[in-house]
Amino acid sequence: MNHKQMAKVMEDIMKQVGLMRDEGQKEYAHDDNDVFANFNRISHLLGVDRKKVLMTYMLKHVDGVAAYVKGHKSQREDVTGRITDIIVYLMLLWAMIEEEDGLVFRKKDDSPLSNVLETIHNENRRISMEGGRKSSDGHKHNGDMQKMREKRSGIEVLEEMGTDK
Repeated sequence: MNHKQMAKVMEDIMKQVGLMRDEGQKEYAHDDNDVFANFNRISHLLGVDRKKVLMTYMLKHVDGVAAYVKGHKSQREDVTGRITDIIVYLMLLWAMIEEEDGLVFRKKDDSPLSNVLETIHNENRRISMEGGRKSSDGHKHNGDMQKMREKRSGIEVLEEMGTDK
């Protein structure tokens, strides 16, 4: 399969996912103002987090896909329907997380990885062009790791304060 064919497959899948979500909303939620209504109802009845309810529903489909992959081809539901359901459940889970975080839509800077990526970027800026590493104080320690460790551990600071002399 080439890239153009895969793009077409993905486009078709996303259309199916949209249709499945819309049908599921009508069939299960019974509430135009709360897309999570069925998860909230079951969550309340069982006293568990709604994400656990969602995972239980989704894992039923994962189990069916696993059976298909192992060779059990004749199932009550077509495997592509199960895969579509899994995608819908994952999108619903994403939306639940967004709602719980107080974000309707995440911005690039709100992603859980943004702080990690920013830290990596900042660390990379501190690497010297000569191949040595600068410490957080901006000094290059010329590869003397022991001195660098002592400086970071606070030993040098303690000596300056007179507590170690």
